[in-house]
Amino acid sequence: MKTRDLVTRLASDISPVKRNAVPKLLNCALIFGLAGSTVLLVALYGVRSDMPELILTTMFWVRLIFPLAIIAAAMKLAERLGRPGAPLKFAWFAVALPIVTMLLAAGSILMATPPGYRLQLMLGTTWRTTTASVVVLSFPSLTAMMHAMKQLAPTRLAVAGAGAGLLAGAGAGLLAGAQGLLVYSLYCSEMAVPFWGVWYVLAIAITTTIGAAIAPHCLRW
Repeated sequence: MKTRDLVTRLASDISPVKRNAVPKLLNCALIFGLAGSTVLLVALYGVRSDMPELILTTMFWVRLIFPLAIIAAAMKLAERLGRPGAPLKFAWFAVALPIVTMLLAAGSILMATPPGYRLQLMLGTTWRTTTASVVVLSFPSLTAMMHAMKQLAPTRLAVAGAGAGLLAGAGAGLLAGAQGLLVYSLYCSEMAVPFWGVWYVLAIAITTTIGAAIAPHCLRW
């Protein structure tokens, strides 16, 4: 086949892409993921009986700021990862900023706390189950985000090796972890910042790793 004929075939039956198609696709995945994680939370843990009193506390809303900030930044990152050639440096910096801020805040509080109480602040009462719970609650979001990323054009394929967007998978896992954390924050009883800085950040790191690990299988073109 001649090059001109190939170009003609590729250019035939082309329809214009709708405006803001990528953000809309990712927003739909975000909504479905949050809905699935919320249903899973209610099925596994139920609804806290003290929720009306809890939402009146300042720390409840402060705790929600962390996953919300990551979700906002990770949505922009996922949008760029789904577009070939889009710059990524600032997007990764925006994602890292709330995580670094959380770690610095946790470290500052620990430094100001007497040594005998530091471990208690980091462990709380649910350290054995918190990270695993966040990871489990992130699975509906991870499924939705992987499905959305597969419909886009994950970039940096050379980094991934055998034709899959490793970075795109990591971005999807990061976003899913933040969504799972947001939903779990509605149930979690821990209010110590050092606890958040250890187990919340660890959960997001795990979901990011899971996303990168399954990317070669889920995002193969």
